[in-house]
Amino acid sequence: MSETKLNKGLYVVVFLLALMGALIGTALGLFWTRGAKPVSLLPQKESGQLPVVSKSLLATGHSSLTTTGTDDVTETRRNAIVRAAEKIGPAVVSISVVQIRTIRETPFGDQFFDEFWGRYFQPREYKQKVYSLGSGVIISEDGYILTNEHVVRGADELKVTLTDGKEYKGKIVGQDHTSDLAVVKIEGRRFPYAPLGDSDSLIIGEWAIALGNPFGYLLDDPHPTVTVGVISALNRDIKMDPQEGRSYRKMIQTDAAINPGNSGGPLVDANGQVIGINTFIFSTSRGSEGIGFAIPIDRAKRIISDLISKGKVVKGWVGIKVQDLTQLLASSLGIEEKEGVIITEVDKSSPAEKAQVKRGDLITEINGEKVRNKADFQGITSYLKPQDKLEISLVREKRVIHTELSAQKEPTVKIAEEKEDFLGITVSEITPRIAEELNLTSKAGVVIIAVDEGSKGEGLGLREGDVIREINNQKVKNMDDYKKLIANVRNQRRLSLVIERGGGMYVVSVTL
Repeated sequence: MSETKLNKGLYVVVFLLALMGALIGTALGLFWTRGAKPVSLLPQKESGQLPVVSKSLLATGHSSLTTTGTDDVTETRRNAIVRAAEKIGPAVVSISVVQIRTIRETPFGDQFFDEFWGRYFQPREYKQKVYSLGSGVIISEDGYILTNEHVVRGADELKVTLTDGKEYKGKIVGQDHTSDLAVVKIEGRRFPYAPLGDSDSLIIGEWAIALGNPFGYLLDDPHPTVTVGVISALNRDIKMDPQEGRSYRKMIQTDAAINPGNSGGPLVDANGQVIGINTFIFSTSRGSEGIGFAIPIDRAKRIISDLISKGKVVKGWVGIKVQDLTQLLASSLGIEEKEGVIITEVDKSSPAEKAQVKRGDLITEINGEKVRNKADFQGITSYLKPQDKLEISLVREKRVIHTELSAQKEPTVKIAEEKEDFLGITVSEITPRIAEELNLTSKAGVVIIAVDEGSKGEGLGLREGDVIREINNQKVKNMDDYKKLIANVRNQRRLSLVIERGGGMYVVSVTL
């Protein structure tokens, strides 16, 4: 037991000595370093002294050590986009449009009461001003401005505001509904104007800068808004309602934000040149969703001079009407091609007639550009100018024919070939191939392979693929029967057709 106690005593002594040694070492360390100089990790000058910064430099936040870096950053900020915006910005204008509409208010606002009391109480009429806003870009030193036709359409008053705040009265000198372009003039000289670029040489993915005055009625500031994106796609064909009468073909697509009020403003490339006119967007929110479209500036160049000098576009005329090539039409004509347009009408004394183009020919190519459908054909011919040459590839009786014609100025009164069929329909014999496609059990009759837009046949509800079995209670066996019977319809002053459609029989009757 005594040995165990001795060992424990030794452990205690050793622990106390170690603790005292640690305390003494710490005290000596503090005493030794009290007067020592701090060690710097910064690079020292040869003299061993740090650089002295004056109070004035500290006050301004600058020093000679940062001047070069600031210049580099400033230069980097002034990139191509900034320079392009500064170059074009002064030429961008706001266009305020005033339309004066006549408002007619009936006495009671109720149809029943108005019909009875309307003879005693005259409706009240008054004028009301309707305001809208768009953008434009000055394209000449003497004040010609390019914009969209839909921006200025129906305007009774125009006010043009420049970026310096000056306002001018604008006058529409020319407009074209089909291309949706217009030219406005302001009086003055030495206006800042934008250079027009080359939209045919654009590259998908390059910078695109949209300038305009979106929501300008909310801002008390004439300076344009700048948005940046890229050229998202080229040659975009937009499907439009035929009743609209517009042709948006080969449009430039961009994700640069285009908002209400931007219409008519310029789309600019990184060189500071106008490459398009911002026109519309696809949107579910009525705001920009990154899908905007601009009219290529090369298209605008073709018509600007006409708009300025004549107030309208002088269009070229070739004298051809076409329709899409359908499977049924191809079968009836023995055409193997899958794409193209069929010529349905050739005007008398037209360039097409002089070039020996015929009804029934299939157009597959114009000026080296594929013609897949009617939209392609209209896109090419809508912007024709007189004297423009067309190299046309045709298919006629399975032979490829190449012909050339020159567009002419459209005559005031066109001499159209009298249609053989007053119904405005094209019919064909029922060939074995057509019978198979339509699942017909009998080859008697004739099949409708085309119905002209706006024709009497369309008004009667006739469709492509209908089989005419009877005319005025007379059986139609073939094309000869059809021609004889249809020729007598006008004399009989009535028309009754028995039509087979989808396996069912229908009667169409009308008094002429």
